Amino acid sequence: MQIRLENKTGKRSGRFVVYEYGTDLFGYVYVDKILGRDRGKMVSRWLMQDVGSLVRLLDHEIYKRETENYENVTLAV
Repeated sequence: MQIRLENKTGKRSGRFVVYEYGTDLFGYVYVDKILGRDRGKMVSRWLMQDVGSLVRLLDHEIYKRETENYENVTLAV
């Protein structure tokens, strides 16, 4: 699964952040953070024991990006 945020304002227009998350074969929850403009570069990787940690991490990270004028552009399926 992934959450994609894009900035469409000012100098940072076109920049994006993608949070890809899921579970691995051993049952751990992982989150990969990818930043970029045209192509992305993975800048952070987190490995957590439970889903509660995932929710807290994503809440904090998305809040930081929303204060920088990033908007959610993830399509609901």
